[in-house]
Amino acid sequence: MTRSNRRDPLSDRFKEGADRLNYALGVMLDERDFRDEQTYHRGRLARALKYLFGTGTVAGLRVDFDPTTKEIFVAPGLALDPLGRAVEIPRPKCLVLKDWYEARVADDLQHLTDAFVASESGVIVDVFVRFLVGERGKTQAFPSGGLDATDAVTHARLRDEAEVLLVARHDLALTGVSLATITPNAAADFASLFAAPDVGAMQQRILDGWRDGSETWDEPAGGASAPKPLKEHAPGVDTSAVLLARLTIPADPNDIATYQDQTPDVDNDVRRFVYAPGVLTHY
Repeated sequence: MTRSNRRDPLSDRFKEGADRLNYALGVMLDERDFRDEQTYHRGRLARALKYLFGTGTVAGLRVDFDPTTKEIFVAPGLALDPLGRAVEIPRPKCLVLKDWYEARVADDLQHLTDAFVASESGVIVDVFVRFLVGERGKTQAFPSGGLDATDAVTHARLRDEAEVLLVARHDLALTGVSLATITPNAAADFASLFAAPDVGAMQQRILDGWRDGSETWDEPAGGASAPKPLKEHAPGVDTSAVLLARLTIPADPNDIATYQDQTPDVDNDVRRFVYAPGVLTHY
Protein backbone atom coordinates (compact mmCIF):
# COMPACT_ATOMS: atom_id res chain seq x y z
CA MET A 1 0.00 0.00 0.00
CA THR A 2 1.21 3.51 -0.80
CA ARG A 3 0.08 6.85 0.55
CA SER A 4 -2.01 8.85 -1.88
CA ASN A 5 -1.21 12.46 -2.66
CA ARG A 6 -4.81 13.16 -3.59
CA ARG A 7 -6.77 15.56 -1.40
CA ASP A 8 -9.83 14.09 0.29
CA PRO A 9 -12.91 15.95 -1.02
CA LEU A 10 -14.31 16.08 2.52
CA SER A 11 -11.40 18.30 3.57
CA ASP A 12 -12.79 21.10 1.41
CA ARG A 13 -16.06 22.54 2.64
CA PHE A 14 -17.03 23.56 -0.88
CA LYS A 15 -16.76 19.96 -2.12
CA GLU A 16 -18.54 18.15 0.67
CA GLY A 17 -20.93 16.48 -1.75
CA ALA A 18 -24.39 17.90 -1.09
CA ASP A 19 -25.38 17.09 -4.68
CA ARG A 20 -26.26 13.50 -5.54
CA LEU A 21 -26.37 11.96 -8.96
CA ASN A 22 -29.61 11.92 -10.93
CA TYR A 23 -29.68 8.56 -12.68
CA ALA A 24 -31.66 8.19 -15.89
CA LEU A 25 -31.73 5.68 -18.72
CA GLY A 26 -29.14 6.52 -21.35
CA VAL A 27 -27.10 8.93 -19.16
CA MET A 28 -23.35 8.60 -19.76
CA LEU A 29 -21.30 8.26 -16.57
CA ASP A 30 -17.61 9.02 -16.17
CA GLU A 31 -14.99 8.99 -13.42
CA ARG A 32 -16.18 12.25 -11.89
CA ASP A 33 -19.73 10.94 -11.52
CA PHE A 34 -18.66 7.94 -9.48
CA ARG A 35 -16.37 10.09 -7.32
CA ASP A 36 -19.25 12.47 -6.68
CA GLU A 37 -21.45 9.52 -5.71
CA GLN A 38 -18.90 8.40 -3.11
CA THR A 39 -18.40 11.94 -1.85
CA TYR A 40 -22.13 12.48 -1.37
CA HIS A 41 -22.58 9.43 0.88
CA ARG A 42 -19.33 9.99 2.76
CA GLY A 43 -20.14 13.65 3.23
CA ARG A 44 -23.64 13.05 4.60
CA LEU A 45 -22.33 10.45 7.06
CA ALA A 46 -19.44 12.65 8.18
CA ARG A 47 -21.72 15.65 8.73
CA ALA A 48 -24.11 13.59 10.85
CA LEU A 49 -21.26 12.16 12.96
CA LYS A 50 -19.73 15.60 13.41
CA TYR A 51 -22.94 17.10 14.79
CA LEU A 52 -23.98 14.06 16.82
CA PHE A 53 -20.66 13.31 18.48
CA GLY A 54 -18.08 16.02 17.73
CA THR A 55 -14.44 14.98 17.60
CA GLY A 56 -12.36 12.71 19.81
CA THR A 57 -11.66 9.13 20.79
CA VAL A 58 -14.59 6.74 20.32
CA ALA A 59 -12.82 3.61 21.63
CA GLY A 60 -9.27 2.42 22.23
CA LEU A 61 -6.22 4.33 20.95
CA ARG A 62 -4.49 4.25 24.34
CA VAL A 63 -0.93 5.59 24.11
CA ASP A 64 1.75 3.81 26.18
CA PHE A 65 5.52 3.55 26.41
CA ASP A 66 7.21 0.14 26.35
CA PRO A 67 10.42 0.40 28.45
CA THR A 68 11.74 -2.82 26.91
CA THR A 69 11.60 -1.77 23.27
CA LYS A 70 11.75 1.99 24.02
CA GLU A 71 8.75 2.50 21.78
CA ILE A 72 5.70 4.69 21.97
CA PHE A 73 2.77 2.61 20.77
CA VAL A 74 -0.84 3.42 20.04
CA ALA A 75 -3.34 0.65 20.67
CA PRO A 76 -6.00 -0.19 18.06
CA GLY A 77 -9.07 1.99 18.20
CA LEU A 78 -11.36 4.47 16.53
CA ALA A 79 -11.68 8.26 16.58
CA LEU A 80 -13.74 10.92 14.84
CA ASP A 81 -11.78 13.82 13.41
CA PRO A 82 -13.05 17.44 13.25
CA LEU A 83 -14.54 16.74 9.81
CA GLY A 84 -16.59 13.79 11.08
CA ARG A 85 -14.42 11.19 9.35
CA ALA A 86 -13.79 7.87 11.10
CA VAL A 87 -10.06 7.43 11.79
CA GLU A 88 -9.29 3.81 12.64
CA ILE A 89 -6.10 2.06 13.71
CA PRO A 90 -6.78 -1.68 13.30
CA ARG A 91 -3.35 -2.81 14.55
CA PRO A 92 -0.94 -1.25 17.08
CA LYS A 93 1.29 1.49 15.69
CA CYS A 94 4.76 1.86 17.17
CA LEU A 95 7.43 4.54 17.05
CA VAL A 96 10.92 4.43 18.58
CA LEU A 97 10.95 7.54 20.75
CA LYS A 98 14.74 7.96 20.74
CA ASP A 99 14.85 7.87 16.92
CA TRP A 100 12.12 10.50 16.69
CA TYR A 101 13.85 12.70 19.30
CA GLU A 102 17.24 12.55 17.62
CA ALA A 103 15.67 13.25 14.23
CA ARG A 104 14.04 16.36 15.71
CA VAL A 105 17.42 17.41 17.17
CA ALA A 106 18.99 17.15 13.72
CA ASP A 107 16.08 18.90 12.05
CA ASP A 108 15.32 21.71 14.51
CA LEU A 109 17.04 21.68 17.90
CA GLN A 110 15.58 25.09 18.78
CA HIS A 111 12.07 23.65 18.41
CA LEU A 112 12.81 21.02 21.06
CA THR A 113 14.54 23.57 23.29
CA ASP A 114 11.46 25.78 23.18
CA ALA A 115 9.29 22.75 24.03
CA PHE A 116 11.08 22.27 27.36
CA VAL A 117 8.88 23.22 30.31
CA ALA A 118 10.86 23.71 33.51
CA SER A 119 7.94 22.94 35.84
CA GLU A 120 7.48 19.58 34.10
CA SER A 121 11.25 18.88 33.83
CA GLY A 122 10.87 17.71 30.29
CA VAL A 123 10.07 18.32 26.65
CA ILE A 124 6.33 18.42 25.99
CA VAL A 125 5.23 16.39 22.96
CA ASP A 126 1.66 15.78 21.80
CA VAL A 127 0.58 12.58 20.05
CA PHE A 128 -1.96 13.02 17.24
CA VAL A 129 -3.64 10.71 14.76
CA ARG A 130 -4.89 11.93 11.41
CA PHE A 131 -6.84 10.58 8.44
CA LEU A 132 -4.93 9.58 5.31
CA VAL A 133 -5.84 7.93 2.01
CA GLY A 134 -3.92 4.79 1.06
CA GLU A 135 -3.69 3.35 -2.47
CA ARG A 136 -3.88 -0.42 -3.02
CA GLY A 137 -3.41 -2.72 -5.99
CA LYS A 138 -3.27 -1.96 -9.70
CA THR A 139 -5.81 -2.17 -12.47
CA GLN A 140 -5.90 -1.24 -16.16
CA ALA A 141 -7.14 2.20 -17.12
CA PHE A 142 -7.11 4.57 -20.06
CA PRO A 143 -3.85 6.56 -20.28
CA SER A 144 -4.13 10.14 -19.12
CA GLY A 145 -1.82 11.46 -21.84
CA GLY A 146 -1.45 10.63 -25.52
CA LEU A 147 -1.75 7.21 -27.12
CA ASP A 148 1.87 6.43 -26.27
CA ALA A 149 1.48 7.31 -22.57
CA THR A 150 2.82 4.71 -20.15
CA ASP A 151 0.39 5.28 -17.27
CA ALA A 152 -2.44 3.01 -18.50
CA VAL A 153 -2.83 1.58 -15.00
CA THR A 154 -4.18 3.06 -11.79
CA HIS A 155 -4.70 1.97 -8.22
CA ALA A 156 -7.60 -0.45 -7.88
CA ARG A 157 -8.68 0.57 -4.36
CA LEU A 158 -8.42 3.45 -1.91
CA ARG A 159 -8.28 2.64 1.79
CA ASP A 160 -8.92 4.92 4.76
CA GLU A 161 -5.65 4.98 6.69
CA ALA A 162 -4.33 6.66 9.84
CA GLU A 163 -0.99 8.30 10.60
CA VAL A 164 0.42 8.94 14.07
CA LEU A 165 2.19 12.27 14.56
CA LEU A 166 4.44 13.48 17.38
CA VAL A 167 4.50 17.27 17.77
CA ALA A 168 6.83 19.14 20.13
CA ARG A 169 4.75 21.83 21.85
CA HIS A 170 7.13 24.77 21.79
CA ASP A 171 4.19 27.18 21.92
CA LEU A 172 3.34 26.22 25.51
CA ALA A 173 6.71 27.28 26.86
CA LEU A 174 6.99 30.38 24.69
CA THR A 175 3.59 31.75 25.73
CA GLY A 176 3.89 30.77 29.38
CA VAL A 177 0.56 28.95 29.23
CA SER A 178 0.27 26.32 31.92
CA LEU A 179 -0.56 22.82 30.80
CA ALA A 180 -3.69 22.79 32.95
CA THR A 181 -5.30 25.65 31.02
CA ILE A 182 -4.89 24.07 27.62
CA THR A 183 -6.00 20.50 28.34
CA PRO A 184 -9.66 19.42 28.33
CA ASN A 185 -10.88 18.28 31.75
CA ALA A 186 -11.93 14.77 30.74
CA ALA A 187 -12.75 13.65 34.28
CA ALA A 188 -15.12 16.56 34.84
CA ASP A 189 -16.71 16.02 31.43
CA PHE A 190 -17.36 12.38 32.26
CA ALA A 191 -18.81 13.16 35.68
CA SER A 192 -21.18 15.68 34.14
CA LEU A 193 -22.79 12.88 32.13
CA PHE A 194 -24.40 11.54 35.29
CA ALA A 195 -25.65 14.89 36.59
CA ALA A 196 -29.30 15.86 36.20
CA PRO A 197 -29.60 17.34 32.68
CA ASP A 198 -30.77 20.90 32.20
CA VAL A 199 -33.26 20.24 29.41
CA GLY A 200 -33.81 23.92 28.68
CA ALA A 201 -30.08 24.55 28.31
CA MET A 202 -29.70 21.49 26.07
CA GLN A 203 -32.49 22.64 23.81
CA GLN A 204 -30.95 26.11 23.56
CA ARG A 205 -27.59 24.61 22.61
CA ILE A 206 -29.30 22.65 19.83
CA LEU A 207 -31.03 25.76 18.53
CA ASP A 208 -27.74 27.67 18.58
CA GLY A 209 -25.66 24.75 17.38
CA TRP A 210 -25.54 25.29 13.63
CA ARG A 211 -21.90 25.89 12.72
CA ASP A 212 -21.85 25.77 8.95
CA GLY A 213 -19.87 28.31 6.97
CA SER A 214 -16.75 30.32 7.64
CA GLU A 215 -17.17 30.12 11.44
CA THR A 216 -15.44 26.73 11.59
CA TRP A 217 -13.18 26.96 8.52
CA ASP A 218 -9.97 28.77 7.67
CA GLU A 219 -9.80 29.84 4.04
CA PRO A 220 -6.39 31.36 3.24
CA ALA A 221 -6.23 33.41 0.07
CA GLY A 222 -5.20 31.18 -2.79
CA GLY A 223 -4.96 28.11 -0.55
CA ALA A 224 -7.12 25.14 0.35
CA SER A 225 -9.73 25.47 3.09
CA ALA A 226 -9.19 23.64 6.38
CA PRO A 227 -10.95 23.36 9.74
CA LYS A 228 -10.04 26.12 12.16
CA PRO A 229 -7.56 24.92 14.79
CA LEU A 230 -8.82 23.65 18.13
CA LYS A 231 -6.92 24.61 21.27
CA GLU A 232 -4.88 21.39 21.12
CA HIS A 233 -3.58 22.14 17.62
CA ALA A 234 -0.08 23.58 17.76
CA PRO A 235 0.88 26.07 15.04
CA GLY A 236 1.57 24.25 11.79
CA VAL A 237 -0.24 21.03 12.79
CA ASP A 238 -2.89 19.57 10.48
CA THR A 239 -6.11 20.92 12.00
CA SER A 240 -7.98 17.74 11.10
CA ALA A 241 -5.70 15.71 13.40
CA VAL A 242 -7.07 14.24 16.65
CA LEU A 243 -5.10 14.61 19.90
CA LEU A 244 -4.49 11.30 21.68
CA ALA A 245 -2.00 11.97 24.47
CA ARG A 246 0.66 14.30 25.84
CA LEU A 247 4.19 13.07 26.56
CA THR A 248 6.63 14.64 28.95
CA ILE A 249 10.05 13.42 27.82
CA PRO A 250 12.68 13.83 30.58
CA ALA A 251 15.38 16.25 29.45
CA ASP A 252 18.38 18.14 30.78
CA PRO A 253 17.69 21.86 30.26
CA ASN A 254 21.43 22.41 29.79
CA ASP A 255 21.73 19.66 27.16
CA ILE A 256 18.45 19.29 25.29
CA ALA A 257 20.27 17.73 22.32
CA THR A 258 21.06 14.56 24.30
CA TYR A 259 18.20 12.11 24.66
CA GLN A 260 17.72 10.99 28.25
CA ASP A 261 17.02 7.26 28.30
CA GLN A 262 14.22 7.50 30.85
CA THR A 263 10.55 6.59 30.85
CA PRO A 264 8.41 9.52 29.67
CA ASP A 265 5.17 10.48 31.36
CA VAL A 266 2.14 9.65 29.20
CA ASP A 267 -1.10 11.56 29.81
CA ASN A 268 -4.02 9.93 28.00
CA ASP A 269 -6.60 12.13 29.75
CA VAL A 270 -5.61 15.24 27.79
CA ARG A 271 -7.61 14.04 24.78
CA ARG A 272 -11.23 14.66 23.85
CA PHE A 273 -13.55 11.68 24.32
CA VAL A 274 -16.69 10.76 22.39
CA TYR A 275 -19.08 9.28 24.95
CA ALA A 276 -21.04 6.96 22.67
CA PRO A 277 -24.01 5.08 24.19
CA GLY A 278 -22.48 1.76 23.18
CA VAL A 279 -19.46 2.47 25.40
CA LEU A 280 -21.44 3.77 28.37
CA THR A 281 -23.52 0.58 28.58
CA HIS A 282 -20.41 -1.23 29.84
CA TYR A 283 -20.48 0.74 33.10
